[in-house]
Parts: sequence; structure tokens; C-alpha cells
Amino acid sequence: MQGITEAARDLFQAHGTAIYRFASVLVRHREDAEDVVQETFMKLLRHLEGGGDTTNLRGWLFTVAAHAARDRQRRRARWMPWAPEHEATVPPPVLDDEDGRIRGAREALRRLPDRDRLLLALRAQGLSYREIAAAASIQPASVGRLLARAADRWAAAVRNDGGTYAVFERRTTPGAR
Repeated sequence: MQGITEAARDLFQAHGTAIYRFASVLVRHREDAEDVVQETFMKLLRHLEGGGDTTNLRGWLFTVAAHAARDRQRRRARWMPWAPEHEATVPPPVLDDEDGRIRGAREALRRLPDRDRLLLALRAQGLSYREIAAAASIQPASVGRLLARAADRWAAAVRNDGGTYAVFERRTTPGAR
């Protein structure tokens, strides 16, 4: 038991911040993001105590966090009527942004549909297409297409805000469609 607790603590130290950032993109409320992290690591502890598979715990953590965030959003939508005062968002970390491009990119990301934000956030964490498919509950064969569309919508949203980001443009190889 002590070894399991230490392993969970080590995994929290290694991935807790990334899981929090990921959850904050999905749920938009600081308290909900904290709850998602807590749920995720409590499930990890139960998973390890039950002798669960440990081959890809990083991917497993993001999958559990994605499901917890989705459940939390569903509960929030079901039980809390929308009102402007309920739109409190997780404040992003302060970054140097002399010309406002990062702020514009964040705002564009915030306006994307939930699935697009989820896919882009999972990819930004470096997850493989297989891991993204598991976390987003989609077919692995669809990940590339859906991720490309999400990136295109994000790039269009950034352009519509007046900023141009070559970094967000979808890259294609010569002759590719």
C-alpha cells in the first residue's frame, strides 16, 4: 500500500499541473478544474490498488480527466441555469504578450466547440492519436481529420480576430490534399 501511495504521489508531481491546465481548458471554472484533478488522481489510486494496467499511465490520466471534465460539464449544464455571473473562467497564467497575439489565440480557443478544445488540448499535451481517441471517445481513424478541422477552425477564429498566426495554419506537404 505504501508503494502504491508513493507511486500515485510521484505521478501527481509529474503530471498534476498538466492535468490541471488540461482540465481548465475544458471546464472553464477553477473549482471544477481542481475537482477534475482530484477525481482523476483518486481514480488513479484506486486503479493502482486494484492492480490495474500501468503501461501508459500518462495517457490513462488524460483519458480519465477528459471523462471527468465532460461529466462535470454535463452536471453543470443540467443543474445550474446559465447566467452571465456563472461565466467565471479559470484565469490563464500571465504570459508576456506585447502585441496581444497570445490573448487573441486564447480567446479564439475559448470560443471553439467543446470537442475542438478537447482535441487541441490533448494534442498540446503530446498525446498520440490512439490516446486522443481513447480520451475523446472517438474512433482512432477519425482523430487526424477531426484534429485538422479543429486546428483550421482555431486558425480561422484567430484570423477573424485580426491576428495572423502562421503557427496555427495547417501544414500540408506538396501534392497532399
